[in-house]
Amino acid sequence: MSNAPKNCGVQGQGGTVKTQDPDYVGWLGQVAHPDSPAGGGGPGGFLRSSSPITETPFPASDKTPGPVQFIPADSDTPLPPNAPPATNPRSLGKQKEESSEFKDVLIEAKVIADGKATAGVETSFSRPASKSPGYSTDKEGKIDGFKGKFKWKGTIEIQTVYGPGMEATMVSCYGRGTTDDDVRNRDITLGFHEHQHQVDFVNYLSNNSLPETPEMKIGMTPEEYDAETERFKEELANYFDAMKADSVTNTDEVGHHKSTWESTQECYVHLLP
Repeated sequence: MSNAPKNCGVQGQGGTVKTQDPDYVGWLGQVAHPDSPAGGGGPGGFLRSSSPITETPFPASDKTPGPVQFIPADSDTPLPPNAPPATNPRSLGKQKEESSEFKDVLIEAKVIADGKATAGVETSFSRPASKSPGYSTDKEGKIDGFKGKFKWKGTIEIQTVYGPGMEATMVSCYGRGTTDDDVRNRDITLGFHEHQHQVDFVNYLSNNSLPETPEMKIGMTPEEYDAETERFKEELANYFDAMKADSVTNTDEVGHHKSTWESTQECYVHLLP
């Protein structure tokens, strides 16, 4: 019986920006409409045009843009985005290890360098496969031997991948990168958002132990053994589902929520200089 490996990930989305027109920086150096008191010429002569703010979506969209970041009347022109954090490929060490008469288990974890995808952007983690052996029974129907060991070996690999046209320097559409603190700190890039998913996955592995492997002993019934293997597979599936859900909660469902974007297809609109 084998628990087939597969990747489990969260998909990202490039956001939308509005470019701050120089005419919207008033005589006090504040962001304001040219016709407002703070946006007028102030003392002395002043010439200006009436050109509007230019909207530049990433990627292009004909949808009505989502919420625009709030810029207080007394604030300066918004600063450029911070550079997205660089991925730090590294080992996270052993997550599970067992070596016995019946088991051969070694699960490690690591963060690997960013890669390429055929489309979109995603941060995911791999799920190493396990294999449970068959068994023989005695005349009473009890297990009197296992045909090999329970094997579960491999590495949980955490990785962000970018498809064509997707760049870490784009702005975030939803979630991290759109919260008040992120906008204030200028951590608004898609790369920052994906980095937070990496952080979520690393923290989850650190704070939550992998499930206990199936109990195996001579004299147990086939039904007991089968129940143990099913229990392990279910708990492992639940573990990885919870690991993904935790990251969705922490990184996608904050600020301009991913669920809001999914229902409206409207990204958060970032104001840039």
